[in-house]
Amino acid sequence: MVNTLPLRAGSAPARHRISRRTVLAAGLSVAATGAPFIARGAERLVARMDLSPWGVQAAMQLAKQKGWFNEAGLDIEIQDGTGTISTLQLLGSGQVDVGQVQLGPMMVAKETLGNLMSFAGFVRTGDLAVMTDKKLNITKPSELIGKKLICFTTSPWAPFIKPYLAANGISPEQVNIVMVAPAAVVATFSAGEGDGFLSVMPDSEPRVRKTRPVNSLLLQDAGIAFPSYGLVATKETLAKRREELRALAQIQKRAWTYIYAGHADEAVQAIIAQRPNAKLDAEVLKNQIDIYRPFFESPTQPKLELGLQTDVDWSNAIRSLQKIGLVKADRQPSDYYTNDLIK
Repeated sequence: MVNTLPLRAGSAPARHRISRRTVLAAGLSVAATGAPFIARGAERLVARMDLSPWGVQAAMQLAKQKGWFNEAGLDIEIQDGTGTISTLQLLGSGQVDVGQVQLGPMMVAKETLGNLMSFAGFVRTGDLAVMTDKKLNITKPSELIGKKLICFTTSPWAPFIKPYLAANGISPEQVNIVMVAPAAVVATFSAGEGDGFLSVMPDSEPRVRKTRPVNSLLLQDAGIAFPSYGLVATKETLAKRREELRALAQIQKRAWTYIYAGHADEAVQAIIAQRPNAKLDAEVLKNQIDIYRPFFESPTQPKLELGLQTDVDWSNAIRSLQKIGLVKADRQPSDYYTNDLIK
């Protein structure tokens, strides 16, 4: 039996706000041009990631390292996370301003929290996968029967484990799902435990490439598909901190454009510089960024501008999750996202 943590809503604490419209407007202008700007009374935002630093955080860490947030009048605190679901919980209770999370679990969380919205979508194709020891030569889901798979309770996989098994004609009793601490998933598998693990493919495949190579089965290939990483806030925060969130979204767009224009190595060094005690592997980080590039494409609109989201992609995601009973039948794309801050 797989247990997941409940998502609870709470009342958001009041945030201090000084007069900011002029500062943010000037900051956005210099962020676009690269001109130097020192912000006075910078606006503080707490941005919570999904996990400890890895490739998908490259734009956030690069912008911090290069001072682009400061130029735009922002003081961004980047917090490491312990899973997408944990970050969603903190968002819903008002303990953080922004979450960089998987958007599929956000759709599920919205059924209980009700007030979450994506205001920038960068990784637009599903990237969750079951990864199994390459030596087992598992190439289809039915071959997972009898296998031991490792996961963690606040993983973005958590709401989708049973639907994934059901979609492939597998009962929960036929697969042994073992929950460990978030930081222990890859280490446990690499040490030889289990037959595979459930995670984000572009994150985890490079981590185990040298120790225990894997074959990957993408969740989306089972018909359960949705956008991946984006920036999420509550509707209340979107209303109250609109200028700051617009600046954040635009800077992230600028950073990802810069990274994929040939500056991935610089982004890797920025991540390492921002987390000097994390013992990060530069080669793994670079591989994660490189592997992720095709996942940034919309599955329905190739070459779509970075950060933009589409009704078509979200409609497809809604239908996918409605089929497995995870979202309500009357949901619309506008319930989940806005492009107002990223255009």
